[in-house]
Amino acid sequence: MDWSNLPPEILRLICKKLPDIYEFVVFHAVCKTWRSCECDPPLQLPWILEDRRYSDNPNLRFYSLSSGKILTITCVKSRNKCFLGSSYHYLVSYHRTEIGFLWSLLNPLTSDEIHLPQLKKNIMYCVEWIRPDPAGTNDAPNPCSRTMILCWFEDQETAQFRSQGMNGNGRLCYNGEFFFVDRLTGVTKVTNIATKKLVYELPPIDPAHYYGYWMVESEGDILLLRKMCDPDHHLYFDIYRLDLGSDRGSASWVEVADIGEQVLFLDEHRGSSFCAREYKGLGENCIYYLKGDFLYKYDIKDSTAESLYCPFVGRNKTWFTPSLY
Repeated sequence: MDWSNLPPEILRLICKKLPDIYEFVVFHAVCKTWRSCECDPPLQLPWILEDRRYSDNPNLRFYSLSSGKILTITCVKSRNKCFLGSSYHYLVSYHRTEIGFLWSLLNPLTSDEIHLPQLKKNIMYCVEWIRPDPAGTNDAPNPCSRTMILCWFEDQETAQFRSQGMNGNGRLCYNGEFFFVDRLTGVTKVTNIATKKLVYELPPIDPAHYYGYWMVESEGDILLLRKMCDPDHHLYFDIYRLDLGSDRGSASWVEVADIGEQVLFLDEHRGSSFCAREYKGLGENCIYYLKGDFLYKYDIKDSTAESLYCPFVGRNKTWFTPSLY
């Protein structure tokens, strides 16, 4: 049988069965006929990027939960770079030079790279990656955009915000505003990205001991998660939803018992949200959490954590959602 002569309707059916974008790329590399087949990439869950430090090896290794496979992608531009989380379909990368760190956003599938402004040496700063459009639209990233990253420098206007709020997780850019949890007081501060001025504050949640904060945009809601540990060192999360009330002056965090059909993916850098009904076998109302050498699936309803197989070790593993665009 000549597989290159399969009719287009059969090829499109094959495409619909592919577990993730890696197999989609392989599918189109089979032959000219398969490459010309017009079909959409499969819905894509995040991959786990293996921790790597300044390696000269151009190969990046990922683990796909969808297929259960370790995937190797060769990207020459990844040489001698470290990765600090992701921004949409780009990896936030940096490498050390004599004049300081050079930062860029890199798509390992396409090798598209966005070079970011040089940061001054020996200056205190924090880098936070944001939506392609600070206004919060859902348009695809523009490779020429420079709004995908926000650099906060030490100066009189922003020093207080930077020193109090930028030294940990628990931050999110959404609809032109930057949310972050003040780690000293527990107050959530909301600043305007364009003006860097404080817009409003949310009062702190109860002062129970915590081990980490995350903020995640989920179906139009802003969720705040606190990772907790009980006396027996069992992992669990408290989850809160932003309630703006009648006006911003009455905004507060409201605890929620579940997140419905949503599934959250957390690592040490940030979090993302997906709708479970669009992915087979994913399970809803749960959290996939990367911590150190481990991967956990946390059931929100039962407050139980299950350890899942993860082939990679190292604390700087990160979730990455690949795209060809």
